[in-house]
Amino acid sequence: TALYCSAPSFLDLRAAFDIVCDHIGRDWRRLARQLKVSDTRIDGIEERYPRSLMERVRESLRIWKDAEREKATVERLVEALRACQMNLVADLVEEEQQARASRRESEAVSSMSWD
Repeated sequence: TALYCSAPSFLDLRAAFDIVCDHIGRDWRRLARQLKVSDTRIDGIEERYPRSLMERVRESLRIWKDAEREKATVERLVEALRACQMNLVADLVEEEQQARASRRESEAVSSMSWD
């Protein structure tokens, strides 16, 4: 794969987070634990967002991203999803990433000058 600046990887992670938030449902705690979010933090998330499952998921992903920093990648997120047997969500994330990569490649080709 080609090397990109951090902006695409940040946008890729954000797109992956959107997919996870839309599809993970009540199993979010299992994913959070797989991503090494502590039970104390998980309890805090539940207290902070008692009525919004999507916000709980997003907050747990944000905590993981902040803790892991540059090690928080889409690949690591997909690995964690697969470890939790959340293969459908992992597949959706990978399909979106492939689509984003091919869009970037076509944009790069179309922006080249041909003089």
